[in-house]
Order: sequence, then C-alpha cells, then structure tokens
Amino acid sequence: MSLLRRLLSRTYRLARRAEGQGRYREAAALYAEAGCAEEAANALLFHAARAADLEERLSAYHDALRWLGADHPRRLSIEGRIGAAVLAEAQERGISTPAERKRLRDGADRLERAGRDLEAATAYELLGRVDDAARCLQRAGEVERLEALLEASVEQERLDRTLRSRVAEYEMAMAVGARAEARGALEAGLAASPGDPALADLLRRFDARRLPPRRVTLRYEGREVTVLGVGPGGEIVLGREGELMLRGPSVSRRHAALRLAGGRLSVRDLGSRNGTLLRGVPIGGAIQLEGEAEIGLGEDVRLRLEPRAGAVAITVVDGVDRGRECLAGTEPVPVPGLRARLRFPEGWPTLVADAGASLRLGRQELAAPVMLLRGDALEVDGVKVEVV
Repeated sequence: MSLLRRLLSRTYRLARRAEGQGRYREAAALYAEAGCAEEAANALLFHAARAADLEERLSAYHDALRWLGADHPRRLSIEGRIGAAVLAEAQERGISTPAERKRLRDGADRLERAGRDLEAATAYELLGRVDDAARCLQRAGEVERLEALLEASVEQERLDRTLRSRVAEYEMAMAVGARAEARGALEAGLAASPGDPALADLLRRFDARRLPPRRVTLRYEGREVTVLGVGPGGEIVLGREGELMLRGPSVSRRHAALRLAGGRLSVRDLGSRNGTLLRGVPIGGAIQLEGEAEIGLGEDVRLRLEPRAGAVAITVVDGVDRGRECLAGTEPVPVPGLRARLRFPEGWPTLVADAGASLRLGRQELAAPVMLLRGDALEVDGVKVEVV
C-alpha cells in the first residue's frame, strides 16, 4: 500500500493509534485489515517482547510468521526468537512431559534453522540428542565444548550398558526365584547411578513384597497355612505383635511363648494382661506339654497344639482367627498337604520341593529353591500356591 493510500485509510489510522497506545494485538488486526502485513507482523513482535507469559509470547511470534511470506528475510529471525523463548523456559523449569519435550524439539530445530547453533546445541543436549548437539557445536567452532560433550556421551553409554546389565540380572534372578541376587542387582545399579528413578522404583516395589523374617502364609486348595521357622532361641511368640499374630480383645501384644527344644514343647506366659490358660487354669512359669493340648490366650482365643517331629501344628479353635492353621518348627519345616518344605536362610522364607516333586514359579519350571515374595504364584506338583 502506498504512503498516500495509507494516510487516507481510516483503518490504517486506527491501527497506528492502537499501536501508539500499546494495544499491539488490536493494531496487528487493523494493519492486516488494511493490507499492511509487514506492519501487522511488527505489532505482533512488539506484543511478544512485552508478553510476560510464554504461551502469549509464542502465540504472537507464530501469528507474526503467518503475516510474512514464506521467503521473507525476517522469518528466520522470528524462528530464532521462538526457539530461544522455548529454550529459556526449558532451562528454568525442566522438561518432564512428552508435550514439553516435543516443544523443545521444535524450538531446537528453529534455532538451528536460524543459525543460532550454540543455543540449538544446548537445546539438543537437554533432549539427549548428542549427535545433533555435536553437529551444531562443530559448526559453531566450539571445540572444547564438543570434546566435553563427546566424553560425557561415552561415559553415559558406559553407564547405560551397566544399568541394562543390572536390570537383565534382576529380571533373570526374579524369574528363577533367586530374590536375594535380584535385590543385589538393583543395589549395584543404584550404586552406579544413585537416584536413578526407574531402579529406585523397582527397589521400592521389591521391598514392598518382602515377607517378615521366618514367616510366610501360603494359600492353596482352599486352605491358608502360616509357616514359621523357629529361630536359634527355639521360641515362637504368640500375640498381637508376635511371630504368630493373633487377634482378640483379651490378647496382649506379646502374650505367650511356645518353645521347641529337644523334641519337647513347652508354653509360658509373657506377663500378659489376661493370662495364658491350660485346661482353664492360668499358668505361672513355663509348663511342658505332653501330646496334644489346648491353651487359651485370655478368655477369647483358644489354640490347639499338636506336637510333631521337630514342629508344632497350631490351629485357632476360638477367636477372630478361628480356623487358621499354622505350623512352626525347626528347618526344614514341611508344608502340610504339599510336597515341599520351607527353609529360612537369613530369615528369608524359601520353598524347597521334595525329591521328585515339580516346582514352577509363574511359567518357569525350576529345580532350585524359590525365595518367596508376597504375591508369588507357584505350582508344586500341579497344586497352585499363592503367597499372601
């Protein structure tokens, strides 16, 4: 549009007035209506320069590009401004979402097209695109920074190989039931890369499945059996917080203790609030039991005790946990109704199939013992077993 036609155009005059008053968006729209694309783009660039919000700034830059032709000499400059704005935001706030990464990729490409190679290299580095960053640094003649980038890349590749190896070790050990080795692989990975979020999450989930020492509950064929490994002292504590946890109003935190020693079974009260009863009579010190017996933990909970070779079968006869089964003994403890036994190396419940019995963990058939975790699904000679 010629100067004379501009001056005679009411729309153009309104655009100039809006621009003078700092209403750049409105001015750009009026300039566009008057057919002045260059002025419309300029007004939008003024608006972008004063915008406090990144989204508003980027919107103004994109609108300015739309008013300039595909071959306009100022396009690359505006592309560079878009890339620089996106890069500054990424450096300040980081990139954690796919949308943020996509926007920074677009910004890096714009910076490179605009010839702003150092900024483009920084954006590519944030994205982990080492080859692209190296290309920009080489073009910019930044030899020292290029060498540092390549050295860091080699170290990162070495670390990545180490972490992949540790994760593969973890997965293999988990599949064959070697859970101590699996946890060790995660610890080794975290030692190589402290704070790695994926490894830290794996370790957290692994530890959430750990069972209490020397105790495991198995569910199979409609029954639920708790198996306890008797420790070096030979005692099993009964109570709300004992090795065998029992519920009831009359049950203390540590109510009574069973002792297996020399093939003999004895019971003693641990100073409980409501006493430990044998044939309805409170006991004082330790009392040796002969054959099958019933004891009461206060008035609410009764247990039937059946001595076996190196073990005692415990059934809850009365109480909240009525019908619950438990077997406690010295290692290896046979699992009732299964061709398997339980050992407790360093306290870790470990299932060992009897000679000639098959053992599967998930889909994997195993010959070695399985260190158990909560949620495991096993089969012993075709009997499905769940660790709860």
